[in-house]
Amino acid sequence: MTRIVHISDLHFGKPAVYERLEALRALLSGMRPAAVAVSGDLTQRCANREFEQASSYLRELERTAPCIVVPGNHDIRWLGAVARNLGLAGLFRRKAHEFKYSRYRRHICEELNPFLEVPGAVIAGLNTAHGISRGSLTRRLRDLGVIGHVRRQDVERVRRRFEQAPPGAARIVMIHHNPIKGQLSGRHGLSNTGWALETLAALGTELILCGHDHQEAILATERTSPGLVISAAGTISNRVRPGRSPSFNLVDIGEESLRIVTYTWNNTAKDFLPSTERLFPRPQRTGRYNLGSMQDDGRDLGHVEQTDPRR
Repeated sequence: MTRIVHISDLHFGKPAVYERLEALRALLSGMRPAAVAVSGDLTQRCANREFEQASSYLRELERTAPCIVVPGNHDIRWLGAVARNLGLAGLFRRKAHEFKYSRYRRHICEELNPFLEVPGAVIAGLNTAHGISRGSLTRRLRDLGVIGHVRRQDVERVRRRFEQAPPGAARIVMIHHNPIKGQLSGRHGLSNTGWALETLAALGTELILCGHDHQEAILATERTSPGLVISAAGTISNRVRPGRSPSFNLVDIGEESLRIVTYTWNNTAKDFLPSTERLFPRPQRTGRYNLGSMQDDGRDLGHVEQTDPRR
């Protein structure tokens, strides 16, 4: 079995809650994961001090397991994002692009699309945080620079990586923005959701890890023939949505099944406790899925109908 701890939206700075961060760190040693996947928004204001705190925390987690991280929309510098995407040419445009991710790269990771292979799984990080860009343009002013998109050239890198994956290894893609509509927000995090899901499924992706919406969810999508499973991690910061608790997800990958457990914060116990569990058959073992109509909140996931893979 391969175990992955999936966390997101730590928001170091004022929203960070250090009691919960310490509780999570303590839990990891007992869980003994093969990897920790962090799907973006490490900071609140993209400040150097926030990145320093995030980097220090990640180093603590890496004492237990290797971490793979992608940036979120809070982790990029807006001035660079605007300058980059106004179509300015030449040296200034290149420098603006470098400026946009400079603090993330300095403190967290130089690679924006990282890759991690562990026994039983390969995880491809896919950067979806591009600021105000042509691929993420929207008529909703509140979403400018907030929503993201998947770039074709980055998907091609994932394809090449997956082609080299060991037989039987679970193919996992981690992005920041949610490719599903949040139950509470009512919004997608990606501007090209449909294309992204179909394209990633065609690569043999079994699982997508994401965050951004601050709402935990475990679900399978009907858009893709192989039956893509999505783990949306909540936040453990104080930026939780009304009626939700701080949370993270635990992913267990066996030879024939994929199990995801949501751990939510319990104020009485001052700890994260398991609250929701979903089990999915792995598609390469059971053929194609016919998932029918499912809700985005992860509560209607028990029924999975298999179809003949020859159809």
